[in-house]
Amino acid sequence: MDADRLPPGFAMVCLVELQYDEHTPHGLMIVLGVVTALLVSVHLLALMMSTCILPYMEASGATQDSPHIRLKFYIDLSWFFSTCIGLILFLVEIGLIFYVKFRAIDFEQAGWITTAILIPVLFVFVIISCFIHRSRANYSFDRIDSKVSGLKKMLNSSEENIALMKVV
Repeated sequence: MDADRLPPGFAMVCLVELQYDEHTPHGLMIVLGVVTALLVSVHLLALMMSTCILPYMEASGATQDSPHIRLKFYIDLSWFFSTCIGLILFLVEIGLIFYVKFRAIDFEQAGWITTAILIPVLFVFVIISCFIHRSRANYSFDRIDSKVSGLKKMLNSSEENIALMKVV
């Protein structure tokens, strides 16, 4: 089972199975429903994108004219939706569920505390995501730079060989 499918499934089960108190504020219920809908939608969109792109990649292999090179934007977008936005929405969903559950048993303070614990987790998640993205981007730039340097060396040696041929 793919781990990307767990958060939206969990969110839907929580929305259906969660026991709500009749005194739960309507605004809180609306926010919980919206976050759940966004979480499921973002993951479904990422699933649809990756499902549509995978046959192209399997059909062409990893060649230079492979569609995955042209579809890189959509692959990155799918990853961003599923991993970044999806996991942030999942953390928000967990915080809302904590708050709703503890509020239902008149222990609102525990709801605030457990929700507040997720705030540093969210910040650490964002920092790690930015670090990984920056490392990946730097690697790509370094790789391109080394390829350009190799092409320059090849061009220079070709020009030297052409100059030697003219002399002879």
